[in-house]
Amino acid sequence: MRAKKTFYSSFVLQPILHGVVGFFVFFSILLLTKLLAFWLGTQSHFSIETEDVILSFVGFILLGLIRMFDNFKSKEVEQLKN
Repeated sequence: MRAKKTFYSSFVLQPILHGVVGFFVFFSILLLTKLLAFWLGTQSHFSIETEDVILSFVGFILLGLIRMFDNFKSKEVEQLKN
């Protein structure tokens, strides 16, 4: 039972949580960039478009995959030590 919980935590839960953080980091950067452009006057209106949300999913995928591959690497090193 413990092994199943560890697998679930390492390869499902942690990558999803890190992916959500990645999504919000990418979305925040896009939001701040658009807001700054509006304040500086380079854009006449401030709007968040569907493409911004879709682009933020890149952050979700990237950080989720990085965390999952990092967990794979940790498991391989742990198995080599045993």
